[in-house]
Amino acid sequence: MPNGTVCTLVKLPVVVGEQVVNIDVDNVTCLEEQAKRVDHIDVSVRDLEAEPVYTHPTSKHGKGCFSPKATVHFGDPKCDERQIKTIEVSGTIHKQIYYVDRNDNVLHMGEDIDFVESVDLDHPVIVRNKDNVEIDFRNVDIDVSFNLRRPTRIHQVANVSFTLKIIEQMQLYVNIFPDGCEPTATLGIEDVTFEDWTGNLPTGWEGTNVAPYPDGRTGMAAMLGACPTLGADLFRRVEPVVAGATHSLSFWARSLQKGHNPCDYTLTAQIQYLDEMGNTLGTAQQVFTSQQINLNGFQQFTVSGPSPEGTVAANIAFIFAPQSWNTCAVLIDDVSFGQV
Repeated sequence: MPNGTVCTLVKLPVVVGEQVVNIDVDNVTCLEEQAKRVDHIDVSVRDLEAEPVYTHPTSKHGKGCFSPKATVHFGDPKCDERQIKTIEVSGTIHKQIYYVDRNDNVLHMGEDIDFVESVDLDHPVIVRNKDNVEIDFRNVDIDVSFNLRRPTRIHQVANVSFTLKIIEQMQLYVNIFPDGCEPTATLGIEDVTFEDWTGNLPTGWEGTNVAPYPDGRTGMAAMLGACPTLGADLFRRVEPVVAGATHSLSFWARSLQKGHNPCDYTLTAQIQYLDEMGNTLGTAQQVFTSQQINLNGFQQFTVSGPSPEGTVAANIAFIFAPQSWNTCAVLIDDVSFGQV
Protein backbone atom coordinates (compact mmCIF):
# COMPACT_ATOMS: atom_id res chain seq x y z
CA MET A 1 0.00 0.00 0.00
CA PRO A 2 1.45 3.47 -0.88
CA ASN A 3 2.80 5.56 1.98
CA GLY A 4 0.19 7.75 3.65
CA THR A 5 -2.82 5.66 2.63
CA VAL A 6 -5.48 4.42 5.03
CA CYS A 7 -7.85 1.50 4.47
CA THR A 8 -11.36 2.67 5.40
CA LEU A 9 -14.76 0.99 5.40
CA VAL A 10 -17.34 3.11 3.55
CA LYS A 11 -20.96 2.65 2.54
CA LEU A 12 -21.66 3.47 -1.10
CA PRO A 13 -24.59 3.16 -3.52
CA VAL A 14 -23.51 0.72 -6.24
CA VAL A 15 -25.45 0.31 -9.50
CA VAL A 16 -25.82 -3.45 -9.92
CA GLY A 17 -28.14 -3.36 -12.93
CA GLU A 18 -30.12 -1.13 -15.25
CA GLN A 19 -32.61 -1.47 -18.07
CA VAL A 20 -34.44 0.82 -20.49
CA VAL A 21 -38.20 0.18 -20.29
CA ASN A 22 -41.14 1.13 -22.52
CA ILE A 23 -44.71 0.56 -21.31
CA ASP A 24 -47.86 1.10 -23.41
CA VAL A 25 -51.06 1.88 -21.49
CA ASP A 26 -54.17 1.50 -23.65
CA ASN A 27 -57.59 2.83 -22.63
CA VAL A 28 -60.88 4.20 -24.01
CA THR A 29 -62.34 7.37 -22.49
CA CYS A 30 -66.03 8.25 -22.63
CA LEU A 31 -66.48 12.01 -23.02
CA GLU A 32 -69.09 13.96 -21.11
CA GLU A 33 -70.25 15.70 -24.33
CA GLN A 34 -70.23 14.69 -27.97
CA ALA A 35 -67.07 15.90 -29.70
CA LYS A 36 -66.33 17.00 -33.25
CA ARG A 37 -62.61 16.61 -32.72
CA VAL A 38 -59.93 16.35 -30.05
CA ASP A 39 -57.80 19.47 -29.81
CA HIS A 40 -54.97 18.06 -27.67
CA ILE A 41 -54.22 16.01 -24.58
CA ASP A 42 -51.84 17.08 -21.81
CA VAL A 43 -50.33 14.03 -20.14
CA SER A 44 -47.96 13.30 -17.26
CA VAL A 45 -46.94 10.28 -15.22
CA ARG A 46 -47.08 10.33 -11.43
CA ASP A 47 -46.33 8.14 -8.43
CA LEU A 48 -43.96 5.75 -10.20
CA GLU A 49 -43.02 2.85 -7.95
CA ALA A 50 -40.98 -0.29 -8.48
CA GLU A 51 -41.15 -3.52 -6.49
CA PRO A 52 -38.49 -6.15 -7.25
CA VAL A 53 -39.52 -9.80 -7.26
CA TYR A 54 -36.81 -11.78 -5.47
CA THR A 55 -35.92 -15.40 -6.10
CA HIS A 56 -33.07 -17.53 -4.82
CA PRO A 57 -30.38 -18.55 -7.29
CA THR A 58 -30.10 -22.24 -8.06
CA SER A 59 -27.10 -23.98 -6.57
CA LYS A 60 -24.47 -25.67 -8.73
CA HIS A 61 -26.12 -29.01 -7.88
CA GLY A 62 -29.37 -27.83 -9.44
CA LYS A 63 -31.18 -27.49 -6.11
CA GLY A 64 -33.07 -24.40 -5.11
CA CYS A 65 -31.77 -22.26 -2.27
CA PHE A 66 -33.80 -22.04 0.92
CA SER A 67 -34.75 -18.93 2.80
CA PRO A 68 -32.45 -18.25 5.79
CA LYS A 69 -35.57 -18.39 8.00
CA ALA A 70 -36.60 -21.83 6.77
CA THR A 71 -35.54 -25.12 8.31
CA VAL A 72 -32.34 -26.21 6.57
CA HIS A 73 -31.19 -29.82 6.62
CA PHE A 74 -27.55 -30.82 6.60
CA GLY A 75 -26.25 -30.92 3.04
CA ASP A 76 -28.86 -28.52 1.67
CA PRO A 77 -27.44 -25.51 -0.21
CA LYS A 78 -27.38 -22.26 1.72
CA CYS A 79 -27.78 -19.03 -0.23
CA ASP A 80 -27.59 -15.56 1.24
CA GLU A 81 -27.75 -13.80 -2.14
CA ARG A 82 -31.00 -13.03 -3.88
CA GLN A 83 -31.77 -12.75 -7.58
CA ILE A 84 -34.00 -10.23 -9.35
CA LYS A 85 -35.49 -11.36 -12.64
CA THR A 86 -38.70 -9.30 -12.63
CA ILE A 87 -39.69 -5.85 -11.36
CA GLU A 88 -43.30 -4.81 -10.82
CA VAL A 89 -43.74 -1.20 -11.99
CA SER A 90 -46.81 0.83 -11.11
CA GLY A 91 -47.88 4.41 -11.55
CA THR A 92 -50.63 6.82 -12.54
CA ILE A 93 -51.07 8.55 -15.89
CA HIS A 94 -52.75 11.93 -15.45
CA LYS A 95 -54.48 13.42 -18.49
CA GLN A 96 -56.25 16.65 -19.35
CA ILE A 97 -58.29 16.10 -22.53
CA TYR A 98 -59.27 19.18 -24.56
CA TYR A 99 -61.95 18.66 -27.22
CA VAL A 100 -64.37 20.68 -29.38
CA ASP A 101 -68.09 19.98 -28.94
CA ARG A 102 -70.81 20.25 -31.58
CA ASN A 103 -71.28 23.95 -30.78
CA ASP A 104 -67.56 24.66 -31.34
CA ASN A 105 -66.91 25.17 -27.64
CA VAL A 106 -63.58 23.94 -26.31
CA LEU A 107 -64.19 21.70 -23.30
CA HIS A 108 -61.88 19.63 -21.20
CA MET A 109 -62.03 16.76 -18.76
CA GLY A 110 -59.39 15.12 -16.61
CA GLU A 111 -58.75 11.48 -15.85
CA ASP A 112 -56.22 9.36 -13.98
CA ILE A 113 -55.31 5.92 -15.29
CA ASP A 114 -53.51 3.56 -12.92
CA PHE A 115 -51.27 0.89 -14.39
CA VAL A 116 -49.18 -2.07 -13.23
CA GLU A 117 -46.65 -3.81 -15.46
CA SER A 118 -44.23 -6.69 -14.89
CA VAL A 119 -40.83 -5.89 -16.39
CA ASP A 120 -38.62 -8.90 -17.14
CA LEU A 121 -34.95 -8.00 -16.92
CA ASP A 122 -32.72 -8.88 -19.86
CA HIS A 123 -30.11 -10.14 -17.41
CA PRO A 124 -30.93 -11.34 -13.87
CA VAL A 125 -29.36 -9.21 -11.13
CA ILE A 126 -27.74 -10.76 -8.06
CA VAL A 127 -27.94 -8.73 -4.84
CA ARG A 128 -26.30 -9.48 -1.51
CA ASN A 129 -28.95 -8.07 0.80
CA LYS A 130 -32.43 -7.27 -0.47
CA ASP A 131 -32.99 -4.86 2.42
CA ASN A 132 -30.31 -2.57 0.96
CA VAL A 133 -31.77 -2.43 -2.56
CA GLU A 134 -33.28 0.71 -4.08
CA ILE A 135 -34.69 1.22 -7.56
CA ASP A 136 -34.52 4.62 -9.24
CA PHE A 137 -36.37 5.92 -12.29
CA ARG A 138 -34.23 8.00 -14.65
CA ASN A 139 -34.99 9.77 -17.95
CA VAL A 140 -38.75 9.45 -17.49
CA ASP A 141 -40.76 10.48 -20.55
CA ILE A 142 -44.36 10.04 -21.70
CA ASP A 143 -46.20 10.50 -24.98
CA VAL A 144 -49.79 9.83 -26.02
CA SER A 145 -51.54 9.06 -29.29
CA PHE A 146 -55.33 9.20 -29.65
CA ASN A 147 -58.17 8.48 -32.04
CA LEU A 148 -61.76 9.79 -31.80
CA ARG A 149 -63.58 6.61 -32.75
CA ARG A 150 -67.05 7.92 -31.91
CA PRO A 151 -68.31 11.36 -30.85
CA THR A 152 -68.12 10.31 -27.20
CA ARG A 153 -65.29 7.74 -27.24
CA ILE A 154 -61.54 8.42 -27.49
CA HIS A 155 -59.10 5.57 -27.86
CA GLN A 156 -55.71 6.48 -26.35
CA VAL A 157 -52.31 4.81 -26.08
CA ALA A 158 -49.86 6.36 -23.62
CA ASN A 159 -46.22 5.32 -23.94
CA VAL A 160 -44.16 5.64 -20.75
CA SER A 161 -40.39 5.27 -21.12
CA PHE A 162 -37.68 5.35 -18.46
CA THR A 163 -34.44 3.76 -17.29
CA LEU A 164 -34.60 1.52 -14.24
CA LYS A 165 -31.45 1.67 -12.11
CA ILE A 166 -31.08 -1.08 -9.51
CA ILE A 167 -28.89 0.22 -6.69
CA GLU A 168 -27.57 -1.70 -3.69
CA GLN A 169 -26.03 0.04 -0.70
CA MET A 170 -22.75 -1.77 -0.02
CA GLN A 171 -19.99 -1.54 2.54
CA LEU A 172 -16.62 -1.51 0.79
CA TYR A 173 -13.03 -1.10 1.90
CA VAL A 174 -11.22 1.67 0.01
CA ASN A 175 -7.77 3.22 0.19
CA ILE A 176 -7.79 6.93 0.96
CA PHE A 177 -5.02 9.53 1.06
CA PRO A 178 -5.68 11.80 4.07
CA ASP A 179 -2.75 14.05 3.20
CA GLY A 180 -3.36 14.07 -0.54
CA CYS A 181 -1.33 12.14 -3.06
CA GLU A 182 0.98 12.61 -5.98
CA PRO A 183 -0.11 11.21 -9.36
CA THR A 184 1.55 7.90 -10.18
CA ALA A 185 1.21 8.22 -13.96
CA THR A 186 0.80 10.94 -16.56
CA LEU A 187 -2.71 11.31 -17.95
CA GLY A 188 -1.58 11.80 -21.54
CA ILE A 189 -3.37 12.02 -24.87
CA GLU A 190 -3.26 9.31 -27.52
CA ASP A 191 -3.77 9.52 -31.28
CA VAL A 192 -5.70 12.80 -31.13
CA THR A 193 -7.42 13.45 -34.44
CA PHE A 194 -8.89 16.83 -35.18
CA GLU A 195 -12.49 15.85 -35.95
CA ASP A 196 -14.32 18.23 -33.57
CA TRP A 197 -13.97 21.97 -34.05
CA THR A 198 -15.31 25.12 -32.44
CA GLY A 199 -14.94 27.84 -35.03
CA ASN A 200 -11.37 27.67 -36.34
CA LEU A 201 -9.96 25.77 -33.35
CA PRO A 202 -10.06 22.04 -32.59
CA THR A 203 -11.98 21.24 -29.42
CA GLY A 204 -9.72 21.34 -26.35
CA TRP A 205 -7.01 23.38 -28.07
CA GLU A 206 -6.09 27.06 -28.32
CA GLY A 207 -4.21 28.85 -31.05
CA THR A 208 -4.01 31.52 -33.76
CA ASN A 209 -4.02 31.42 -37.57
CA VAL A 210 -5.36 27.84 -37.51
CA ALA A 211 -8.08 26.26 -39.67
CA PRO A 212 -9.54 22.79 -40.27
CA TYR A 213 -8.34 20.87 -43.32
CA PRO A 214 -10.47 17.97 -44.64
CA ASP A 215 -7.73 15.70 -46.02
CA GLY A 216 -5.70 14.76 -42.97
CA ARG A 217 -3.85 11.54 -42.32
CA THR A 218 -6.95 10.13 -40.59
CA GLY A 219 -9.98 12.32 -41.15
CA MET A 220 -9.41 16.04 -40.64
CA ALA A 221 -6.14 17.80 -39.84
CA ALA A 222 -5.21 21.09 -38.18
CA MET A 223 -3.71 23.56 -40.66
CA LEU A 224 -1.19 25.98 -39.15
CA GLY A 225 -0.61 28.97 -41.41
CA ALA A 226 -4.09 29.48 -42.82
CA CYS A 227 -2.52 32.76 -43.90
CA PRO A 228 0.94 31.40 -44.83
CA THR A 229 2.88 34.65 -44.32
CA LEU A 230 1.74 35.06 -40.70
CA GLY A 231 2.88 33.11 -37.65
CA ALA A 232 0.62 30.48 -36.11
CA ASP A 233 0.47 28.36 -32.99
CA LEU A 234 -1.61 25.50 -31.59
CA PHE A 235 -1.37 24.42 -27.95
CA ARG A 236 -3.14 22.69 -25.06
CA ARG A 237 -2.55 21.88 -21.39
CA VAL A 238 -2.23 18.29 -20.18
CA GLU A 239 -2.48 17.24 -16.53
CA PRO A 240 -1.57 15.49 -14.34
CA VAL A 241 2.03 15.00 -15.44
CA VAL A 242 4.41 13.17 -13.11
CA ALA A 243 7.79 14.60 -12.22
CA GLY A 244 11.07 12.82 -12.85
CA ALA A 245 9.91 10.88 -15.91
CA THR A 246 10.59 11.08 -19.63
CA HIS A 247 7.70 12.18 -21.82
CA SER A 248 7.26 12.04 -25.57
CA LEU A 249 5.26 14.20 -28.00
CA SER A 250 4.69 12.53 -31.37
CA PHE A 251 2.69 13.76 -34.34
CA TRP A 252 2.28 13.44 -38.10
CA ALA A 253 2.88 16.43 -40.37
CA ARG A 254 3.12 17.43 -44.02
CA SER A 255 3.50 20.68 -45.95
CA LEU A 256 0.64 22.15 -47.96
CA GLN A 257 1.57 24.47 -50.83
CA LYS A 258 -0.89 27.34 -51.29
CA GLY A 259 1.01 29.44 -53.85
CA HIS A 260 3.78 29.33 -56.45
CA ASN A 261 6.73 30.35 -54.27
CA PRO A 262 8.65 27.63 -52.42
CA CYS A 263 7.93 26.67 -48.81
CA ASP A 264 10.06 28.52 -46.28
CA TYR A 265 9.03 28.15 -42.64
CA THR A 266 9.98 26.40 -39.41
CA LEU A 267 7.78 24.28 -37.17
CA THR A 268 8.68 24.01 -33.48
CA ALA A 269 7.23 21.09 -31.49
CA GLN A 270 7.45 21.90 -27.79
CA ILE A 271 6.79 20.35 -24.37
CA GLN A 272 6.71 22.93 -21.57
CA TYR A 273 6.72 21.48 -18.03
CA LEU A 274 4.78 23.48 -15.41
CA ASP A 275 4.58 23.59 -11.61
CA GLU A 276 1.45 24.12 -9.46
CA MET A 277 1.59 27.89 -10.02
CA GLY A 278 1.90 27.55 -13.79
CA ASN A 279 5.57 28.52 -13.83
CA THR A 280 7.79 26.90 -16.45
CA LEU A 281 10.26 24.44 -14.95
CA GLY A 282 11.78 23.15 -18.17
CA THR A 283 11.24 22.81 -21.90
CA ALA A 284 11.87 20.07 -24.44
CA GLN A 285 11.56 21.15 -28.05
CA GLN A 286 12.77 20.55 -31.58
CA VAL A 287 12.69 22.80 -34.64
CA PHE A 288 11.86 21.31 -38.04
CA THR A 289 12.42 23.22 -41.30
CA SER A 290 10.07 23.14 -44.27
CA GLN A 291 12.74 21.17 -46.14
CA GLN A 292 12.36 18.36 -43.56
CA ILE A 293 8.56 18.19 -43.88
CA ASN A 294 7.28 16.38 -46.95
CA LEU A 295 4.90 17.98 -49.45
CA ASN A 296 3.66 14.64 -50.78
CA GLY A 297 2.70 12.72 -47.65
CA PHE A 298 2.55 12.70 -43.86
CA GLN A 299 5.66 11.89 -41.79
CA GLN A 300 5.87 11.12 -38.09
CA PHE A 301 8.00 13.33 -35.82
CA THR A 302 8.84 12.90 -32.13
CA VAL A 303 10.13 15.18 -29.38
CA SER A 304 10.97 13.88 -25.90
CA GLY A 305 12.48 15.08 -22.65
CA PRO A 306 12.46 14.56 -18.86
CA SER A 307 10.05 16.37 -16.53
CA PRO A 308 11.82 18.22 -13.67
CA GLU A 309 10.97 17.78 -9.99
CA GLY A 310 7.83 19.71 -9.10
CA THR A 311 6.14 19.13 -12.46
CA VAL A 312 2.35 18.75 -12.26
CA ALA A 313 1.27 19.67 -15.81
CA ALA A 314 2.56 20.36 -19.31
CA ASN A 315 1.77 22.59 -22.25
CA ILE A 316 2.27 20.93 -25.61
CA ALA A 317 2.56 23.34 -28.52
CA PHE A 318 3.23 23.63 -32.23
CA ILE A 319 4.68 26.97 -33.40
CA PHE A 320 4.69 27.91 -37.10
CA ALA A 321 7.18 30.66 -38.10
CA PRO A 322 7.18 31.61 -41.83
CA GLN A 323 9.37 33.86 -43.92
CA SER A 324 7.59 36.80 -45.56
CA TRP A 325 7.65 35.07 -48.98
CA ASN A 326 6.41 31.71 -47.71
CA THR A 327 3.38 30.24 -49.53
CA CYS A 328 2.96 26.99 -47.55
CA ALA A 329 1.00 25.88 -44.51
CA VAL A 330 1.72 22.82 -42.37
CA LEU A 331 -0.82 20.11 -41.52
CA ILE A 332 -0.78 18.39 -38.09
CA ASP A 333 -2.65 15.15 -37.30
CA ASP A 334 -2.67 12.13 -34.94
CA VAL A 335 -1.00 13.80 -31.95
CA SER A 336 0.11 11.71 -28.94
CA PHE A 337 1.70 12.77 -25.65
CA GLY A 338 2.56 10.59 -22.71
CA GLN A 339 5.06 9.02 -20.38
CA VAL A 340 7.67 6.84 -22.04
